[in-house]
Amino acid sequence: MLILDFDGTLTDAEEEGRPFRVGYLEDLATIVGASVEEVTELIDGFTEEMMANRDAHGWMFNGHLVAPASVDPYLRVMPVARMLLDHYDVIPKESTRSRMLDGILYKYNYPKSRICFREGAYEFLASREGTDTWIVTNSATDPVRNKVAELARQAGKPGSLDWLVERVYGFGKKYVIDSSWDGIAESMELPGLGRPVLLRRKRYFDLLETLRGEAGCGWADVRVVGDIFELDLCVPLHMGATVGLLANDFTPPYEQDYLRAHERGAVLGSLAEAAEFAGS
Repeated sequence: MLILDFDGTLTDAEEEGRPFRVGYLEDLATIVGASVEEVTELIDGFTEEMMANRDAHGWMFNGHLVAPASVDPYLRVMPVARMLLDHYDVIPKESTRSRMLDGILYKYNYPKSRICFREGAYEFLASREGTDTWIVTNSATDPVRNKVAELARQAGKPGSLDWLVERVYGFGKKYVIDSSWDGIAESMELPGLGRPVLLRRKRYFDLLETLRGEAGCGWADVRVVGDIFELDLCVPLHMGATVGLLANDFTPPYEQDYLRAHERGAVLGSLAEAAEFAGS
């Protein structure tokens, strides 16, 4: 069976995320009481600082660093938004910041994103009809289902991906760490990364287990393709699946090096390569 992430994997996150970032920064400007121009200039500087020391920064959720911050525009804005709040000494309590930045602002601005698919997205998905293929995403279910349907319309074949529309699992919460759950090792180490990769992502694990159980296959028969190792791939890899990292210009080198050396890992440069990786 094949499990696919969606945003950044089947879409061009950089193009899609531009309006999201603009809206997010406008809202931050309102929160800190500064002009959009001033906030944008500060955010650009904080982003350069973050990118120069990527290991020290990441997506913080409920006190856990759950993913690198460099990979896509949605993640890049999170840590630098916290740096901005520090700069203006606004909303010091982390739990309140998380609700504001990761919850309210993210959910409000995400619908502003463009729809921009990766080259070959339709051909790749259409080729999977008749196979045990699923989409598991952190995004809400309905927007991703709508995007899959839109992809078919853009290809001039409306309805041709309806079989996959019904196989979208949203709200994957791949970023949620459940420290009280001991069904998997607490963490794993990646050479070149100065912190552990946290594994106790119970919601995501349970979704994968449900799909695997319905398919009646073992972990060795599961393949997963995603664009962020810590969110999409670390849990299934640890459980015995084969994983493919669809890399981009912002993918950390340590992730690519690790998967190239791993017997069940692969680094993919396009959806054509993903199709070959997925098999039939």
